Order: sequence, then structure tokens, then C-alpha cells
Amino acid sequence: MAKRFAEFYEQDADYRETNKKRLYENQKQYWDKLENRKNWGGKLKEYFANHPEKKEELSRKAKLEWQNNKLLSWRSQKTKAQWTSEFRFKRKETYNKTYEEKALKLMKRISEKCGKIDKETYNRERLRLKDKSLLKYGTICQRFFADNEKDMLQAALNYNHKIRKIIKLKEKTDVYDLEVKDTHNFALSSGVFVHNSCKSARDRRFQAILPLRGKILNVERARLDKMLDSKEIRALIIAVGTAIGEDFNIDKARYHRIILTLDADVDGSHIRTLLLTLFYRYFKPIIERGYLYIAQPPLYKIQAGKKVSYAYSEEERTKIVDGLRKEKIINPGLQRYKGLGEMNPEQLWETTMNPENRVLLQVNIEDAKEADRIFDTLMGDEVLLRKKFIQTYAKEVKNLDI
Repeated sequence: MAKRFAEFYEQDADYRETNKKRLYENQKQYWDKLENRKNWGGKLKEYFANHPEKKEELSRKAKLEWQNNKLLSWRSQKTKAQWTSEFRFKRKETYNKTYEEKALKLMKRISEKCGKIDKETYNRERLRLKDKSLLKYGTICQRFFADNEKDMLQAALNYNHKIRKIIKLKEKTDVYDLEVKDTHNFALSSGVFVHNSCKSARDRRFQAILPLRGKILNVERARLDKMLDSKEIRALIIAVGTAIGEDFNIDKARYHRIILTLDADVDGSHIRTLLLTLFYRYFKPIIERGYLYIAQPPLYKIQAGKKVSYAYSEEERTKIVDGLRKEKIINPGLQRYKGLGEMNPEQLWETTMNPENRVLLQVNIEDAKEADRIFDTLMGDEVLLRKKFIQTYAKEVKNLDI
């Protein structure tokens, strides 16, 4: 049995990679726990206390090794190579993070014990602890809070909030309204700040937001089991309601208008391609029934006094500007939207979310065979096919982001 497993392990590269990642994550979780580190630290101390001769042996061996001039020269060169500008910056950043967290942690403890935080108590505790990584009160304030003591004290009070009580809701809550930190949203919008703006702008009676992380897994190159390991894809499957694979049922679709709204840049195009690949491969009937749409956010905001216009293409921008010049408005205000996050809730509603004004492109597969070929070329494993495609259509590229 052991021999067969060893053979399987050696032959299956995907399993080895998955297993390595799982072991790495488990080790991280294990050593992140203070009690585990303390436990093994105690065992190490106990071992050397019971075997002092081993400690002496290791000490002698280390001292002997470091008398070797070649080793000293090698170590010196390696140290010089290690201390690059990037390394120094990261090292300083890491140290500062430690200094700030330890200071705020001590301040929070003082607040819980004394009911307030003051300079004298902090510095007294700092000296008592004899911890060199605890910086002075004034240094913390100056280095991390631009000498704003009020902000520093507020940060200390908010440090490491604890759960005081868990209250079960009597009514069901729409899970697509939950705030999810560090996420992007692709049912209606993409971007952390856009999520909040869309929530403020949308009409809750018929618009829902599904939060997903930035670039989802490329399903063209992934097996179904690996694809289902992705939290983002699982959330999308649950939200759509049709299930997937053999259990797929188009009649159970919860939404008949699924709108992908993404930034009008290269990253947005890449994410849109990944999402379209997912829908084409596993939710094709949704496209065939006309349920899938792509929103068209404006590229420009053009303002002349109180008159505001939005351009959805370069050609439309030129047309609007030329029209204003005919009205003798020479230099109208021109704002190029790099992403949806630059719009406030009112602008998002007016340009992208309001059914009366928004521009939507319906995803429609007229020639499934041709669409399948293009998806496979662009997103598949065959590099030569993709290279040939790029060489063939390179001269037709209009918008190139380098």
C-alpha cells in the first residue's frame, strides 16, 4: 500500500503541489499559535537542561566552523548581497509594523487597566518591561501618527477589538449586502470602494451585489475539483442558483440579468475574460437565454459649467468636445475615469446602475464553435496557438497598455 502511494505521489505533480501548499498552510497555522511555540520552546530548554554536554558540543562545533576564513569570507559576501535597497526597505517596514503593534497593544492594556492612556504610565510600563522594541511615547506619535496624539490614542483604543456578544438574527439577511473586507464585486461592480458606493447608489428592490476577489481562477486550465476549491467560484455558483455540472438546472436561476461591471482598463478586460470563460464553460445556457450582460461604465466625464456629459468611447468624447467648441466653450473640464472607484454613488447610479441611463451589452453566442475556439486559444494551455493568434492580430490592436 505504501509503495503504491509513493508511486502515485511521484507521478501526480498536481497532487504534490496541492499537498505541499496544504502542509505549508497547516505549519503556518500551527506555529502562529503562541501556545505551540511556548510548548516547543519549553521542550528545547528542558532538553538542553538535561543534556548540557550536547550544548557544549554544539557550541564547540560552531566556534570551530566560524574560525574558517573561507566561511567568513563567503558569509560576508552573502550579507552584502542580501542588504539591497529593497531588502533594507522591507526590513524597515517590518520593524516599524512591529514597533507600532507592540506600542498600541501596550496602550490598549493600559487603557483596560487604568481607564485611560497617558504618557507617564506608558513610559513607566515600557521601562518596567525592559523591551527594546517598545519605542517611546513621543516617538510612536511622531513616526506613525504625524504627531497627532488624538489619532494615536484612538488607534490604541480600537486595537484588537474583542467579540463581546453574538446575537442571532430573527430575520434572514441578504448575504449579498454584507461588507466583506478586501474584496471586489463582479455581479454589479468591482473594487473595494466601488462596493460601498454601489450599495449606497443601487435600488435594493431589484439590485444585488455579489462580492468576489479580484482575478478569479482561470477555469480553462483547472480541473472541476480544483475549480470548486475556489471560494469566489463557489460563492458565484450559490448566488446564481443553478448548481453546476450534472446538477445544473437553468430553471433554478435566481437572476435573469447578471451584469458584470468592471474597470475600463486592461485589468478589467482580463477579469471580464476570466468570468466569461467560467460562464461559457459551466453556465452556457445562461448565455444562450440572454441572462448575462456586460455594463459599460463611461470613460470620460465632460463638464462645461453646470452641464455634465459622459463619454463611453474615445469617438464619443471627441464628438462631445467638438460640439462644445462650436458653442465657443474652448476648455471644458475633462476627467478620465481610471476605474469605477473614482466615481461617487451618485455618478455610479447615473452612469452605470440606473436602468434608464445605463448602457448594457448582452452576451450572445451566435457561433458556439467559433467562441469555443477563441476561448481555448486565449485561455488554454497551448502556448503556440496563443502566440500565433497574437502574431495574426497584432496589427489590429487599438488599445495597448504597456
